[in-house]
Amino acid sequence: MTQPGQDGTNGTIGYQEREAVAVFDSEAALNAAVDALMQYGLRQEDLSVLATTETLSAANPTTALEDKDDVARASYVTEDSRTEGAAALTGGPALVTGLGAALVAGTVGAALIPALALTIGGTLATGSAGFMLSRIFGRKHANAIHQQLANGGLLLWVHVSDAKDDAKVLDILKQNGGRDAHIHTVHRSWGVDDVPFSTSQPDPLLKL
Repeated sequence: MTQPGQDGTNGTIGYQEREAVAVFDSEAALNAAVDALMQYGLRQEDLSVLATTETLSAANPTTALEDKDDVARASYVTEDSRTEGAAALTGGPALVTGLGAALVAGTVGAALIPALALTIGGTLATGSAGFMLSRIFGRKHANAIHQQLANGGLLLWVHVSDAKDDAKVLDILKQNGGRDAHIHTVHRSWGVDDVPFSTSQPDPLLKL
């Protein structure tokens, strides 16, 4: 269970969170563990992985980051979500063009459809750009996975709010190839800087 601490001098509040953590030797094994955890009842929001911004090396492998409080993390994204995102980048513009042509044909007549030729050409170019973007994102993901595997493995953190779930969560991680699966407590802080737009000024004419 999350345990709030006392207010800090800079307006932050310290608290603790219980987590399970494990290291995986393949993305397939990590995804299998995630599927089993979600079938058990955990949410995608309870899962996090190592962020691509974290610098890895032989001297700083993923295994040394398992229990660090300040390690850079990212939300876990399912493979289906990544596939849908790539499809949206690639096919979205073409779908819009198709719907536009159907709308013209159904309202003001098919005679105007040839006038969409320039728009379609532009859309095809945009679709090509979308395809290239999806390829770039795919390569970045693959490179991040390769870098982590080359430096110790893939980390998965699981927020466990209730101690009664500890044994089951650890069992799922181990059954799906998770190494060094264990429960730990991380120390975090929350403050004004974590509130969205806390430093923005909505009206430049307002004076503080």
